Amino acid sequence: MIFVSHDRFFIDRLADEIAELEFEHLTHYAGNYHFYEQQKELIRQQLIQKAEEQRQERERLIRFIERFRYKNTKAAQVQSRIKMLEKMEVIEIPQEQKNFSFKIQVPVRSFKDVCRMNNVSFRYDIAWVLRNLNMHLYRGEKVALVGINGAGKTTLTRLIAGELQADEGTVDLGERVSFGYYAQHQIDALKLEHTVWQEVSAVADPSLRAHIRDVVGIFQLSGDDIEKPISVLSGGEKARVSLAKILLSPVNFLIMDEPTNHLDLLSKQALERALKDYDGTLLLISHDRYFLDKLVNRVFELKDGTLRIFEGNYSDYLRKRENEEKQQTSEHFQEKNKAATSRKDQKRLEAEARQQISDRRKELNSLIKHAEEMIEKLEQEKQYLENQMADPDFYKNETEAAKSGKRYQEIQVEIPRVMQEWESASLQLEELLENLNKGS
Repeated sequence: MIFVSHDRFFIDRLADEIAELEFEHLTHYAGNYHFYEQQKELIRQQLIQKAEEQRQERERLIRFIERFRYKNTKAAQVQSRIKMLEKMEVIEIPQEQKNFSFKIQVPVRSFKDVCRMNNVSFRYDIAWVLRNLNMHLYRGEKVALVGINGAGKTTLTRLIAGELQADEGTVDLGERVSFGYYAQHQIDALKLEHTVWQEVSAVADPSLRAHIRDVVGIFQLSGDDIEKPISVLSGGEKARVSLAKILLSPVNFLIMDEPTNHLDLLSKQALERALKDYDGTLLLISHDRYFLDKLVNRVFELKDGTLRIFEGNYSDYLRKRENEEKQQTSEHFQEKNKAATSRKDQKRLEAEARQQISDRRKELNSLIKHAEEMIEKLEQEKQYLENQMADPDFYKNETEAAKSGKRYQEIQVEIPRVMQEWESASLQLEELLENLNKGS
């Protein structure tokens, strides 16, 4: 399978090889997205080092030639060094893609309390979308708002923005809070007769006006595009104009609903860096999991009209949810088994349970031992490959380098997997022994 995607999380989970097309060259990397990022930087640093060593060697040869060029006794040595210079293949450092970046800083800081929802309920028709919802946002927080489609995420952001009014409860913004709201429907508010420049500069903070061309350029509207009227732009281009307006506005609270939908990878990375350094408050809805992981420090999950709060980034949230689901499943089966057990079968079940515990204990001990042996073996192989890849000459044989790189990536995946198996088996054995002691 060959696929093209801007979703880095998706690439990281699915791809085992990456081919990068850059500056008319196709470069192959034997691993996932994380491996590609690390390996690309490693190779570049090694080339820079080799180029510097070559430069010093060339200068040394040239000094020798210049010094002894006219001495007959050194003629042979001079000619030898001239030939060495001629045969020396110049190491070229791969051209780097332009690293787009911009900074957005709040002109006026808000008070500590940015937004508070108290017992908020909302419905469009008969069915309630939100019911007795409570939420508190503090200055400087970067929060992801997640939930299945239709859970009410956009409804919640529109309530904060004042585009909707709660049927019950209150939505309060704090002192000195100024917000910017980005969502797909915001393109309807663009003035079609304005040029891109006029539309963005009309709301840009005076301190940021000098950066308008840079910011809209990052969002793929460069050169003459800035003088185009809004009316001739595509839907994606209008969305990017709206995004540029919000980022350049003098606000200290950003509410963003799917801001990366119309962005390529470089534009996403530029937005990512800008929001990471942003010193205001951010409430973010996005399906781009890699983007969320880089930015947020809390996750608000909207489910069945209420909010649950999880500390950490998106990956932390997923792990906690997975653990909860496992716990719920376990409790469900325990209750089911308990209800099905009758007094008549109790002694037989107890005997069977003791045998199952004994068998399970042996099985877990075997799993733990096998996992420990595998971890030791994989760590040794990983160290061997790292020593190989640290040698710049190793990459002269591209086939072997790709093969080793692919194996190294496989080990990077295998070690955490085996560690997880070891940890899981150890915890299960510990729980088994603890329950056995309680039963005795």
